Amino acid sequence: MPKLWGGRFTKSMSKLMSEFNDSLPFDKRLWKEEIEASTAYSAALANAGTFTKSQQTKVARSLREIGKEFAEGKFRFKPEDEDIHTAIERRLVEKIGDTGKKIHTGRSRNEQVATDERIFLKSAMAEAGVLLRALQSAVRDLAADSADDILPSYTHLQQAQLVRLGHYFMALFFMLEDDYRRLKDLKVRMDVLPLGSGAVTGSTAKIDRNLLKRELGFSELSPNSIAAVSDRGFIADFLFVAAQTMIHLGRFAEDLIMWSSTEFAFVELDDAYSTGSSMMPQKKNPDSLELIRGKTARSISDLNSLLMLQKGLPLTYSKDLQEDKEPMFDSVDTLLASLKVFTGVISTLKVKRASLMRNTDDSIYATDIADYLVEKGMPFREAHKVVGRLVLTGAQTGRKLRQFSPEELKPISNLFDGSYYKIFDPNKSVEGRDVYGGTSSKRLKEQLALANRILSGRKSDRR
Repeated sequence: MPKLWGGRFTKSMSKLMSEFNDSLPFDKRLWKEEIEASTAYSAALANAGTFTKSQQTKVARSLREIGKEFAEGKFRFKPEDEDIHTAIERRLVEKIGDTGKKIHTGRSRNEQVATDERIFLKSAMAEAGVLLRALQSAVRDLAADSADDILPSYTHLQQAQLVRLGHYFMALFFMLEDDYRRLKDLKVRMDVLPLGSGAVTGSTAKIDRNLLKRELGFSELSPNSIAAVSDRGFIADFLFVAAQTMIHLGRFAEDLIMWSSTEFAFVELDDAYSTGSSMMPQKKNPDSLELIRGKTARSISDLNSLLMLQKGLPLTYSKDLQEDKEPMFDSVDTLLASLKVFTGVISTLKVKRASLMRNTDDSIYATDIADYLVEKGMPFREAHKVVGRLVLTGAQTGRKLRQFSPEELKPISNLFDGSYYKIFDPNKSVEGRDVYGGTSSKRLKEQLALANRILSGRKSDRR
């Protein structure tokens, strides 16, 4: 069978150009979406009178059979198959003859690919949503199990203030919730059907686009044929959501990588998500997390590639847009795999509770000391300066803040009294952050309750 567009040409395309031009090596994974869209389009053509009822029945049956060939790995591609659209059409013609040649009436590959990609991404987003919820559930469980554990938090990789470990893990939960909501919002905006837009200006076939919309399960029809076939903003939107989600995973992966080191020893990864060294027998490497951190770069690159692909591209369709599929597929595959692996890591993570406060310095109570002075009437800026001098003196003399005697504290501020030494209590420190969203026991319970409502599908009031 010759190329579907070969009538205007006097000689064949060079083998080099054919290999350079064909997108089949990567778009063949859209076979299921192409079968679905073509079946719906055959119904629209029958409704328009292009197919008789019996012809459309034969087309639909043949398309199902072709889909089965793909599913069973029996479909055989041929050299003239440029892409998945021409491959399936060619096979349809082989099966039912000239009737199959009518399937392309009023239809362009420009709209076919835009339709297939939207169907593909709708399915991928549904799977990503399920995986996000599974990861959030694992994070919620780990947060609940570590609700009473206290460790130092960090800013600039320096010890900052004490925090409940459960509060830390809930930060990941709510970052993932933002990712889930972005995905949910995008699902609404992406649910627009381009099929029926033709190559540029619409279709001459009197097809019922609302029929296509119902058959393919879309909520809206594209209102402009040019935008429908040429815009890839919907893919860019997904790639951004995927990249942002991967960035969240990568940031937490970085913390867990550090925390699993001998120097921190806060957590230990399960053997199932670790690797060893070919030279050093003692090594237990957090490669699952390092790969997630590394694959974040791929997701960002996929987004950048798609954005650059569209930059300055004239309307409407140009062959450049063929390059949209590889970053799309790679981003989907990277996100789904990373969510699965990260869920496995979180579900099996061991918290080494004895190590959490091992290297905590008294200076982590500095803000608590400043708050103590504020409660006694000192303005915060003055309290900040007083405590700064106290910390400096401790650093210069090699003493912990709790080791200063009352006689040494009085010259620094006469507001210090015996109650000063009660400040150095981890539980008192975290319980002092008793505001909505804080790290006190009461507020962490609120976060866990909210997480339970979110995961159960009930209204998630964040106040």
